[in-house]
Amino acid sequence: MGLKMPRRSLSISRKQLKPPVWFCRALLLVVALLALTTILLLGFDQYSQPKLLDVASSLFGTKTDVRYSGSPVDTNEIFPDVPALIEAIRKATERAGGDADFHLADRKRWHERNPCKSRTELEPFYTRRRFVKHVNPNPKWEIVLSEYEKLHRTCIRKVGFNVDEYFLARNHSTGCKFVVAGGPIWAGLGNKVLPTIAVLVYAVLTQRVLLVPNASLLPKLMCEPFEGSSWGIDTKERYTPVETHENLWTSYKEFEEMVDMVSSGKNRTKFYGVRAANWCQPVARFFCDVEQAFYNQIPWLYFTSCVNFLPKLFAIPAFRPVLEDLFPDNMATIHLVRSIMKPSDAVWERVLNVDKMYLKTADRRLGVQIRYRDSKPQFERYHDMVNGNVLGCALRSGILPSVNGSTNLFSLPPRVSLNGDSDANSSHPLPTKQTSVFITSLFSSLRDHLSNLYHRNPPKSGDVVGIYQLSQGAIQGFGLEEDTQALSEILCLSFSDDLFVTPLSTFGGLAQAYGALTPYFIEYRDDSKLPPCERGQTMDPCYQDPQKTYTCPHDPDLDGRVISDVVPYIVDCPVVDVPNGLQMMTRDLTDRIPS
Repeated sequence: MGLKMPRRSLSISRKQLKPPVWFCRALLLVVALLALTTILLLGFDQYSQPKLLDVASSLFGTKTDVRYSGSPVDTNEIFPDVPALIEAIRKATERAGGDADFHLADRKRWHERNPCKSRTELEPFYTRRRFVKHVNPNPKWEIVLSEYEKLHRTCIRKVGFNVDEYFLARNHSTGCKFVVAGGPIWAGLGNKVLPTIAVLVYAVLTQRVLLVPNASLLPKLMCEPFEGSSWGIDTKERYTPVETHENLWTSYKEFEEMVDMVSSGKNRTKFYGVRAANWCQPVARFFCDVEQAFYNQIPWLYFTSCVNFLPKLFAIPAFRPVLEDLFPDNMATIHLVRSIMKPSDAVWERVLNVDKMYLKTADRRLGVQIRYRDSKPQFERYHDMVNGNVLGCALRSGILPSVNGSTNLFSLPPRVSLNGDSDANSSHPLPTKQTSVFITSLFSSLRDHLSNLYHRNPPKSGDVVGIYQLSQGAIQGFGLEEDTQALSEILCLSFSDDLFVTPLSTFGGLAQAYGALTPYFIEYRDDSKLPPCERGQTMDPCYQDPQKTYTCPHDPDLDGRVISDVVPYIVDCPVVDVPNGLQMMTRDLTDRIPS
């Protein structure tokens, strides 16, 4: 019979066999280090990207999810549809306001202080056209904009309209986030307006307050777009990233280095303000989900932009679902410029005067914008070719009537392509009695050419053709007066039934956007094999000189892929317009043609 061990002794024996706490912790640390080493050695594959966003979540207090296209998303950034976006804007407004109520108590008084006749008078100028399908206002966008106005008003009033002091103090007490749509002062009007509306879309998607430097002149040229608030900031640019203020902003390179460091397990560096653009457009990695998860935590972003990068916002997987729900017709640019970029009363008065004198009574309106990029030397070399191409394009497309003896007065160019013409504009042109041709150019050659033709040789049909040009300066000017005149002429061009433009011009592109017009491009390079007149493929203005592939090192599913292969409605611009460009293929979702 063997000896029996006391139960207490048995219990003590098991306790002695249990490994110490320190040993367990050490073992777990070794396993974690081995796992991290494996990830670093193998690279970031499809399984490592969620891990990186999980790291961002733990650092930033955000939540991640995997739902769209196999890519992880930050639920603070991603919204599957417009109702979800509206709810996010409302929550951001509530967080910013706290217990305070920043509703607009005296709406009438605010509008008296911020008059804007074009808010109600602009839209009818587009409904009167007989040859263009009218693009109705986007009701979803109008609702989103109304909610965004409340956020904008709440944040601006919370800081007491002292936005510059708030920034310089590195304050973040309100919880509001801001984005500045800056750009070179020397940029033309199209290069100011188109990037600004792109930044606005980004601001809405990420619940940021859009600010525009007064030096850009947009706050003077346009009506205040956000009811009860203000988007203009510091005329002296005290805190914009010019040379004397570089220390106030973090460069995008430092930001991307931080993202890469966090991905390798290092701690995050906190930044207050980051420059998200390199010269004239956002940097390549801006259009990636992982980087956007980190950008979302930066209180201030600054865009030094002078090109239209709106199409590539649709390329960001995180933003695409709600943007497609918000703009199913892909006419984002049209809806944005018409709703946000309303001309000030000073500009609008000029527009009304021109319309009353030259355009109002016309049955059909042709707008022509001619830009010689190298000014006088290019004009002297090509103006005869441009005159012939414009006239030939207008005659062959049925926009302008032929004249008696016209075959002896000019020779038509041999190649005219009218791709995409509707029946109304080509094979069955509607009869017209009075056609107005409105020309914008720094030179008067085309006006003189057409005037001599139609004033000396009446059209066979008996129609009346009026040729009008308001200004000619040979050299492009800069300043408030020049931009006021430019905006008034752009709007008059946008009232056209048909629009002719020359390549690489955001002036014409902005008129195209306001008017929801698919333009004809007039080619004038003598070594070109392109048709002298070619119709565009979409109403969307071209995004010039973009990177056409993704640069997303932490998203191997996208990195290096061609954007157009991922998002089919983002396509190359016509070569006749911009040899290297992207634009969105707009879709007409209506069947109504104004009578």
